Amino acid sequence: MIFKRRDKRLTFGRLKELLLPKKGWRRALDYFIHRVKRIPDTPHKIAIGIATGVFCSFTPFFGLHFFLAAFVAYIFKGNIVAALFGTFFGNPVTWPFIASFSVKLGQIILGYPVTNFETFLDHFVEASDATIQGVKSLFGYGESDWALLYGFFRELFLPYFIGGFVLGLIAALFTYFVFRPIIYAYKVTRKKKKYKKFNKNSKSLTRIF
Repeated sequence: MIFKRRDKRLTFGRLKELLLPKKGWRRALDYFIHRVKRIPDTPHKIAIGIATGVFCSFTPFFGLHFFLAAFVAYIFKGNIVAALFGTFFGNPVTWPFIASFSVKLGQIILGYPVTNFETFLDHFVEASDATIQGVKSLFGYGESDWALLYGFFRELFLPYFIGGFVLGLIAALFTYFVFRPIIYAYKVTRKKKKYKKFNKNSKSLTRIF
């Protein structure tokens, strides 16, 4: 590894305090399920959209998951709105697990030494600082450290991408086959309720006239 630690390690406890919302994620999960069920599209397209969003959540392209999910959903003819909702699978609660397992799997596939999650965070912060400094150096402010960025890309970003692709594909397939029958059953039940309500109203009107 070419990295050298400049600051103290970012512990998991500090990360949890920083990212975990006070109100919890139950409300967000309920809202997600409610919105997904009411998307006006076929169960197949909605399930593809959600699966696409989940898959993109496993990629290391932070800040671009929305755009990537919309693009991939468009290619596979999935529902784009559902894809955007699917990206919420990658949230502050799940991200540490996604990143840790993705990087470790990628390192195993590439034959690299396996690092722990705290080390990954340290190196990610280092690479972020180096990126900012590299941009500044282009305008004459300080010196760049592109060697560190190259090391980050080779030793962590690439394993993250490969491992995340494999795990994301598995998670996407699982998501599709779980959500498709659920959405189908919900839409069928909703149509039956509307049909019964329509018949009830029709009988009421017939009695009046």
